[in-house]
Amino acid sequence: MVKSYRREVKKPNLLFVYYHRKPEWWMDGLSAALTLLEKDFNLVRFNLYTNDNDIWPDSSFNFVLGWGAFGSPVDRWIKTNTDDIHKKGLCIAGNVVNPWNEDVYDVLFYETDWYKPIIKHHKNIVKAFGVNTNLFSKPTMTVPIVWDYIGVGAFASWKRWHLMKKKKGRKLVIGEYQQDNENESLSIVRLLVKNGVMVSPAINPFDLVNYYRWSRKAYIPADINGGGERAILEARACGLEVEIEGDNPKLDELLHIIPIPTEIDYYKALKKGIMSVL
Repeated sequence: MVKSYRREVKKPNLLFVYYHRKPEWWMDGLSAALTLLEKDFNLVRFNLYTNDNDIWPDSSFNFVLGWGAFGSPVDRWIKTNTDDIHKKGLCIAGNVVNPWNEDVYDVLFYETDWYKPIIKHHKNIVKAFGVNTNLFSKPTMTVPIVWDYIGVGAFASWKRWHLMKKKKGRKLVIGEYQQDNENESLSIVRLLVKNGVMVSPAINPFDLVNYYRWSRKAYIPADINGGGERAILEARACGLEVEIEGDNPKLDELLHIIPIPTEIDYYKALKKGIMSVL
């Protein structure tokens, strides 16, 4: 009998650095994509907010991947604690801050075509975005419609929730309360309640899926720097029609993507970008 031997291929070591106040609620497309990446990499997650791991980016890590805006705690940590021996990339979250010192990254991952021209001079850019369709999906049975409009996003000025008052019907805004800017959040909540809009603090993703399914439309009136990308795709994945304001071409782009990118698309893009420099 001839014996066959299967050569075991050693997986690269990947350090993922992020900043999340409620990691137990982190169930978006990126989180799901990272789980898929565990098939190809020895993945270590490091949350700068909880700082519950004693992580140091030594030479054993083949790649360091961050998730955050330029100038964010993640961006600053990577630029301070890694050197030329580390291949590294950044999943760009948010676009309020323009890129700076971005050439330290071997690859940049961006979410929308609208943002691409801002980093087009970088040597290696990859579009990577998607929805966790294991969670955000259309209902499999008929469900009651409770709200005519639902909005999801922080109680912050750039979300422009004051525009919700012009919508007709039963309305709900689910938002994160700004603990470092309470006066702004309180004024927004007060305005919404005064105009007949129900409000809710941030809720876990399992409940959010049901709230989407119990709604007729989603309304994301954020300005160009106000985010909303993920909320639009997640609402669409749950079967909702989504409305935005006409002065936001970035969000308008996400209304027309067919098919909606999934966690598998996200995973493939991340793997492609990482492997392009390993």
